[in-house]
Amino acid sequence: MALPQKKPEVNPADVMEGLIIRGDLEGLTPEQRVVYYNRVCDSIGVNPLTQPFQYLKLQGKLILYATRACADQLRKLHGINIEIVSQDVSDGLLTVHARAKDSTGRVDEDLGVVPFPDTLRGDVRANTILRAVTKAKRRVTLSISGLGYLDETEAEDIPGAEKVKPAPVALRPAELSTGTRIDRETGEITETTAPAHAASPGAVDAAPPSDTPESGAALTIEDMAREAASRGADAMRVFWRNRTDAEQRQINKIRAELNQLVDQAEAQNG
Repeated sequence: MALPQKKPEVNPADVMEGLIIRGDLEGLTPEQRVVYYNRVCDSIGVNPLTQPFQYLKLQGKLILYATRACADQLRKLHGINIEIVSQDVSDGLLTVHARAKDSTGRVDEDLGVVPFPDTLRGDVRANTILRAVTKAKRRVTLSISGLGYLDETEAEDIPGAEKVKPAPVALRPAELSTGTRIDRETGEITETTAPAHAASPGAVDAAPPSDTPESGAALTIEDMAREAASRGADAMRVFWRNRTDAEQRQINKIRAELNQLVDQAEAQNG
């Protein structure tokens, strides 16, 4: 009877080299991808619960691409205003020129180009124009934010590119030292609880930004702050770090109440 062959061991150094040098997530386990995903979101200030990135298989590599949620949040975080400079139709292509300016006064420009044959009519023609505008706006948003990720509209146009659904993660919430819970179906972070020790860099804010649609009545920023404070100091720190300057000023108005909620949560957690 033939014995099953032992799988070759994966060298962690090779995996990290592929991730850092080539941006290839293929060698990471589903659990490691979730941690990496969270840390990317945390580093640029976007909420991972809104799925700002998705996975794409491109030229043998597994990479992240930015979704609409990512671009929308970046525009809010950096106070980015976008101006459509021009639209041009030439050689069967529609080119939209977009200019962006952030809150610091920095300016950047980029283009959105889509096929635009003369045969396009009606709604198809209108939607193609809108798609070119969207492409230009998202490209310039990522550019001025200093991110080199592909945009969702670009990912759809690349021949051979294949969107990849995250693999299920077979972890129990208790196994995660940061208190992070992982959705078994999608492999994404679904909830965080306040752990007894300091939160790791991969911790995420369970309360969504104030402009995130909610079912039913929308929560105010004060209500979201109270909810975070009721989960303890670590959750409150993560929540505070992900807020805009205007939101932080608003939260400061109820600072005494929030401190009391934090103290009560810490006492309950022992």
